[in-house]
Amino acid sequence: MPGLFPAEGVPTSDHLKLRTVTLSLSPDSIPEQHVILETLFISVEPYLRSRITGREDGLYNPQFNLDEVIGGFGVGRVIRSKDSNHVEGDIVVSPFTHFAEYCVVPSQFVARRIDPNNGIPLPEYISSLGLPGFAAWVGIELLADPKPGSNVFISAAAGAVGMYAGQLAKLRGCTVIGSTGSDEKDNNKKASLPVTPRT
Repeated sequence: MPGLFPAEGVPTSDHLKLRTVTLSLSPDSIPEQHVILETLFISVEPYLRSRITGREDGLYNPQFNLDEVIGGFGVGRVIRSKDSNHVEGDIVVSPFTHFAEYCVVPSQFVARRIDPNNGIPLPEYISSLGLPGFAAWVGIELLADPKPGSNVFISAAAGAVGMYAGQLAKLRGCTVIGSTGSDEKDNNKKASLPVTPRT
């Protein structure tokens, strides 16, 4: 949870607090139309920085309050439910998963149920099948619509959206050139994807 808002740079222990609190798992302890989730995976998205610092940067999500638990896209297991649409043991995706072991979430904020036996690793639902993958798909498939043989430039090619956008453009038969913010990211990109890096 945010303690102080960092103006610049990497947040430190001065800016974030870790707390241990007691959460009752009794069905009587949660409101109707809510579920208790055990957090399995959580995605640390770039937009969270804007929500912490208060810089809107064109985003529609409000700033976190001081001492509010940070939340984001996550995969969780329903361990208690006060909603007949969700039963204990369901694996779900929610954009309001707290950065905590457990959280109480309004069931309307459960985006979808996942079949854990479908062969798709659970983290993919908050990466390639989540917000980063969707943003890349919209950018390449709907907006840019590049033709085979085209040159496609991907800024922030080592980022969550950029790496998927580069792969989607490659699948279309394009030459992909990517930029990164550092030599370290450039080296990681060279090792992991068929993208021509540019710093």
